[in-house]
Amino acid sequence: MIDRSQMVKEYINRYFPKLNKTQIARKFIQDHPDAFENVEAARSFVRKRMEVKTSAPNPEMETQIEEDIANGKKEIEFKSDQEIKTLEELIAKCNIDTTTWHIERYIQNYWGNSTYPHWQVKAWLSKKNEEQLFQDAFVGFLGKYKPSIKFTQTPKKTNLPNACLIINKQDAHLNKLDVNGDNDIEARFTIIQDKIKIITEQARLSNTLESITYILGSDEFNSEFTGTTTKGTPQQNIGSYQGTFELICNHNVNVILTLLKHAKTVNIVFVSGNHDEVAGWHMVNWLKTYFRDIDRITFDTSPKYRKYLSYGKTALMFNHGDAIKPVKLAAMFPMEFRQNWSAHDYFYIFTGDKHHELSHDFNGIKFYQLPALSSARSLWDEKNGYTCAKAEVNAFLIDELYGMTNIYKQYLN
Repeated sequence: MIDRSQMVKEYINRYFPKLNKTQIARKFIQDHPDAFENVEAARSFVRKRMEVKTSAPNPEMETQIEEDIANGKKEIEFKSDQEIKTLEELIAKCNIDTTTWHIERYIQNYWGNSTYPHWQVKAWLSKKNEEQLFQDAFVGFLGKYKPSIKFTQTPKKTNLPNACLIINKQDAHLNKLDVNGDNDIEARFTIIQDKIKIITEQARLSNTLESITYILGSDEFNSEFTGTTTKGTPQQNIGSYQGTFELICNHNVNVILTLLKHAKTVNIVFVSGNHDEVAGWHMVNWLKTYFRDIDRITFDTSPKYRKYLSYGKTALMFNHGDAIKPVKLAAMFPMEFRQNWSAHDYFYIFTGDKHHELSHDFNGIKFYQLPALSSARSLWDEKNGYTCAKAEVNAFLIDELYGMTNIYKQYLN
């Protein structure tokens, strides 16, 4: 005669909690048809054995790990007599290396009773890719970075009409390799900074600059750190990503310090491009950390693709222009900005991407597509004839009461 008690205990240990009491009983009857009269008798016996099993505490913790090395996946099963209440507890108890692994999801199961509880947690992990690791390291750096900034005095108030100056850097491609050999990146910085200084000084002749809005991103870099556009098109660049990242950040520090000399406040707005969506975001967050103790500077580092600003009677929309056509942007403007639309009399949209100038009036919504800030030429540019447009710095003076009253242009070559 078989020892039913011992055999049922083995089945419980083997199949619970994957199978419930009835399923275990059916499995046992299937394997040992002569052990019980019917399934109900077997179920009753299993239930009693399970009550015995859960009547004693089991403080031991058990962790099982299965890793799919080829696909960068991992599954963790953790058993304990204590509930896992937070994700942080799960990470600590299972010793998960969050610098390498991303927790996609986890579930928790319970059985037993209030006196002797049993908890089972399953977690599914995926290995972080190169981009995630880079971004985690960068965010960590920002938290520890301590900048040293020279104090810049606020310009004196004048009796001239108040205004906001929009300096919209589109398609600078500052580290793009020029096939004609014009690859002195410091020279590129110098001429841009000189032209921006000229524009700000011109604007102050007619107006008091309450603020300057400085648009960054929008292909400030020629590529991501991978050497490709955000979608993966290979690019040729000057120097390493790390080296040019530092140089471009320092260039923008110098520009911002110049702007602080000419306006009460400086607003940095990130508008993502199609060449450097990630790299551009890293740059503006680096700058935000660098200037974090300067209350005259504000930052919009949101990764949203369309940005909306208000100054006086004017509403402004910014987008890189790589994905949405002008007519659709004009249709979206009053819908996405509807809560503040009626408070304004003048409406402007600014884009770039196409590397040449275009303007249009959509029933009172003025649209401006800005030319590129870059004069560097690639072999692709040469082949397709994109060699005639001149590189420009463009800025727009927005009067507090009367909307756009001036457009400034400075050619770079």
